[in-house]
Amino acid sequence: MLDRKALKQAAKDRLKGKWGTAVLVTLVYILVATPLGLLSNIKELGDIRGLFNIASLFITAPMYMGLSITYIALVKHDTLQVGNLFGGFKIYGKSLGMYLWMLLWIFLWALLFVVPGIIKALSYSQCIYIIADNPKVKVTDALRISMKMTDGYKWDIFVMGLSFIGWMLLTVLTVFIGLLWLFPYMAATYTSMYFRLRELGLQSGKCTEEMLNGAISPVK
Repeated sequence: MLDRKALKQAAKDRLKGKWGTAVLVTLVYILVATPLGLLSNIKELGDIRGLFNIASLFITAPMYMGLSITYIALVKHDTLQVGNLFGGFKIYGKSLGMYLWMLLWIFLWALLFVVPGIIKALSYSQCIYIIADNPKVKVTDALRISMKMTDGYKWDIFVMGLSFIGWMLLTVLTVFIGLLWLFPYMAATYTSMYFRLRELGLQSGKCTEEMLNGAISPVK
């Protein structure tokens, strides 16, 4: 089992003295990544809503990657910078490809039943961190590596998500302003979990440094 308490404490330790920057990172991410998606939900815009939805995808993908790059730098190098949020645009093709490929497979599995879709989402949950940690890794390889890393730990990852529900409900009392602080806490925790899963994968032999560095492809 993953030690949720230890992972959350590690996240708090990394964010200590950096909460102001963390809130700014969250705010910038929301302001850049969400407006087009919100416009796509306005019925009065009619048929052009679909265009906003598509445009949102092309912005969200690199920003999602950039967010992972930002927190990889925090946990790995104790550095938190707003500029890292735009790191996904530097590897735009891989950011978009990873995002679309992951969504496609989760969607296909979800067509069977809800539960298989959730299981696949948990299996692929580490691929964004794998590429953010080392952009040399291919998208398809990242998916396979993520499956190896999460093997035996999918329930732990699921429960980790459930452990934040109470905090999410409390943000309602702050008219969701509290999300500016909760989001960094969750992001740092999940990134810490990635490094723990990476460590466990190496220890068990399911993963190798060569695979994680993009030097070789994992065996299916």
